[in-house]
Amino acid sequence: MNKEIRKLRQSFSYALNGLKMCMLTERNFRMHLTAACYVSLFAFLGKLDGVRYAILCLCFSIMMSGELMNTAIERLCDKHATGYDQTVKQAKDIAAAAVFVCAVFCVIIGIVVFVPSGALFRAFHTLYKHLWITGLTILSIPIAIGFIFGFGKFKR
Repeated sequence: MNKEIRKLRQSFSYALNGLKMCMLTERNFRMHLTAACYVSLFAFLGKLDGVRYAILCLCFSIMMSGELMNTAIERLCDKHATGYDQTVKQAKDIAAAAVFVCAVFCVIIGIVVFVPSGALFRAFHTLYKHLWITGLTILSIPIAIGFIFGFGKFKR
């Protein structure tokens, strides 16, 4: 039993290590994570119901999982390629296309979730009504940009 618990704990440790590695080295992953935070903020401000928010969470998880898989495929391809290889290029392009398809459909789902429900209007109305929230949101943008483009630069 102890051996099984140790293996399970190790599995979680490996997964968290992979997540940390991706966060430190992959700008696009940080971009998707940041977008998920802003979408969540708008979902909160727009008073989205639980089902719609769950749909958004599924989109976040699919998007970030796709980015993690893309990174894994790219790393494996780069490790085993000895110079230019057309098959490696195609594999990397296809993996990138999978992330792109996820992103397009996440945007479409976001529009379907926010616009007909009125949540987008409510979110903007809340921002208009409470300028301190607007100010904090605007102040967070340089921090978000720093996170996307600078995070991990000093840890490599």
